Amino acid sequence: MKKKLILLLSIFSCLFVSASFDMNENMQNAYLSIIDLKFEKGLYFIEKEKQQNPNNGLIHLHENYKDFLTLIIGEDEQLFDKSSSNKSKRLSAISQCDKTSPYYFYAKAEINLQWAFTRLKFQEYFLAAYEIQKAYFLLKENQKKFPDFHLNKKGMGLLHCLIGSIPENYQWIVNAIGINGGIDKGLNELHQLLSLTEKDEQYKIYNTELLFLISFLEMNLTIEKSNFQKTLDAIGQKHANHILLNFSAARLSSKLGKNDLAIKILNNRPKKEGQFEFSYLDYLLGMSYLYKLDFESSMKIFHHFLTHFKGENYIKSAYHKLAWIAFLQGEPEKKLSYFEKAIAEGSISIDEDKVALKDAKQNYITHPILLKGRLLYDGGYYPLALAELQQIESPHYFSNASTHIEYWYRLARIKSKLDDKHLDVISCYQKAFNLGKETSTYFAPMSALQIGLIYEKQNDTKQAAIYFEKCLTLSNFDYQRGIHQKAKAGLNRIAN
Repeated sequence: MKKKLILLLSIFSCLFVSASFDMNENMQNAYLSIIDLKFEKGLYFIEKEKQQNPNNGLIHLHENYKDFLTLIIGEDEQLFDKSSSNKSKRLSAISQCDKTSPYYFYAKAEINLQWAFTRLKFQEYFLAAYEIQKAYFLLKENQKKFPDFHLNKKGMGLLHCLIGSIPENYQWIVNAIGINGGIDKGLNELHQLLSLTEKDEQYKIYNTELLFLISFLEMNLTIEKSNFQKTLDAIGQKHANHILLNFSAARLSSKLGKNDLAIKILNNRPKKEGQFEFSYLDYLLGMSYLYKLDFESSMKIFHHFLTHFKGENYIKSAYHKLAWIAFLQGEPEKKLSYFEKAIAEGSISIDEDKVALKDAKQNYITHPILLKGRLLYDGGYYPLALAELQQIESPHYFSNASTHIEYWYRLARIKSKLDDKHLDVISCYQKAFNLGKETSTYFAPMSALQIGLIYEKQNDTKQAAIYFEKCLTLSNFDYQRGIHQKAKAGLNRIAN
């Protein structure tokens, strides 16, 4: 009996010890494969680890990485609903692991943050705010116990940035625990860890993920384009080998007005065997060709995207852009056909698709000169964009009030890129704001936002705050969520 008791205690002791966190070769290979969107290969190493060390807590974290990237890239709402239950199972499994490891709270926090990020995409804001709150407590405790565990900075950095993405009516959840957010604070933490990945072999494998996160957050939450260039330089040629960095480099290039570089990057994206289809990159490439008015290439890419993408987002938008092309090529029947497709197919979870549906139902496309000016501007071809608008001798040329407002807005946007005097640019934006503030177009709130950004760059925080607030007072317009998010981010920056 005594021998049996000793044997049982020995077995339980082994089980307790083995329920740890070991970033061994299997787990490193699984993580690197998943970050490269080679999910089957990643799962192969996870299964291998399950056979060799079934109680390794990192198994559950890496399985969650796979779900997280599948959902934010594939945008499959049914898969999102189906996968949601995995979160609690993984957290429960990790609860059985070694509580003295710095990975214990870290892994739990990462899973919560990944689900919060995902829920923000699928507009489940209440649960996202709750998961941010949970992650905060876990990371705070981990920092206290393991101040030299540098991966805490990844979670904390993302958390501090994400707080600003929670809509106002859910902010009370995170405000109640006194989280001091701040985009600059969050990005600084991420940059500290990024620097470590370039020096310390232990953290090197996190370099790709950090570059991806930093670029995503900078593009969506900051205004300093010099940072975009620094991040693009930090990515360097890595975009040719890592699909997530291809996305980052292409978007950064586009934000910097380097459309031809974006096209080059997207056309040279890595295509590896077993890699998850990142169809959104086709949508980006179609848009990039459209920005330079290369209609034939753009149409070809959009049709490829519509044929291969299995998700719901950007479908209406792709048909919307095909309708634009048909309109600019003088093919009204094709335009109507594409608008019908935009009405019938896809979903309206994102702003681009909502606008596409609205325009399709109204059979609306702006004046061709303004449309070409907009496209050339978006591609960074500013002199060509200005040349388009200069065909219009007077804004009174437009009989339609909406196009009149849009003219001043487009002119301001282009002039701002051609280093025109700030007063001249602000004057054009002000005209767009005054004419459009009683309408449902986005030109007035965007003009207020842009004036606020100009004043912020001049360190005139008082005037910047006034115009960010003006932007937030307007509602029920296209792209409202994104525009309001940028205005809130502006207020957060000047407050800090």
